Amino acid sequence: MRITSMGFGDEQDFNKENMLKVIGDIENEFQNTKNPKIAYWMGIAWRNFTAWHIRGDERKEYLDKAVFCFDKAFSLSTNTLPVQLPLEKRHNAEYLDQIDIAGELGHMLVDDAPIRDLVRAEKVLKFVFESTDEYEPCLCSYAELFYKRGNYLKSAEIGLNISDRCAISPEWKDSPPPAPLGIVGSAYRALAKQAKKEGNHKEAVALLEKMRKLKVATENDIKILEKLKKQLVK
Repeated sequence: MRITSMGFGDEQDFNKENMLKVIGDIENEFQNTKNPKIAYWMGIAWRNFTAWHIRGDERKEYLDKAVFCFDKAFSLSTNTLPVQLPLEKRHNAEYLDQIDIAGELGHMLVDDAPIRDLVRAEKVLKFVFESTDEYEPCLCSYAELFYKRGNYLKSAEIGLNISDRCAISPEWKDSPPPAPLGIVGSAYRALAKQAKKEGNHKEAVALLEKMRKLKVATENDIKILEKLKKQLVK
């Protein structure tokens, strides 16, 4: 199953027809499973099958299958899997914890437009956010969730929080991912645009200065900043 779902092995192992047959056979055999690991890997299989082989409006049908499996896995994991594994066992295909499952589910519910459900996503990603002080990649989707709602302050707050987690994380501090601060930059940019539109140039300048300090300001952001600063001193 892992060969088929992850694309390891020979070319025929992730051929569309072969994947569909293998996934279908396993689904039939384990449809009443109480094992969260099997349900989780079924979710991975459907997600990858969709990414590799399905296009257009048909994607929703298969993405729904992945979400169903992840949702089932998360429910089954409550009393059977640890909330978070020790560092040496995290993000390892041999092991699984509740945060892994919730992260996959929440990420899909935010990032995949055909099945987007921000209410459901918030619940599971909040679980991840509150269950660990570590950085988890899925937490970028948590920040994105609030950005998509237009709650830019909350998005920036979470982005800064997870960026701080990266800075002290044994796993991430030596090579911090750019995504958290990228989200902060997008949120501040949106807030600066709002402030500028409302004529609050002082607030817009303050936000753009924050972006420059965080090194997420683009050349265009800097041009707008300098222009606004000149207008303020007139």
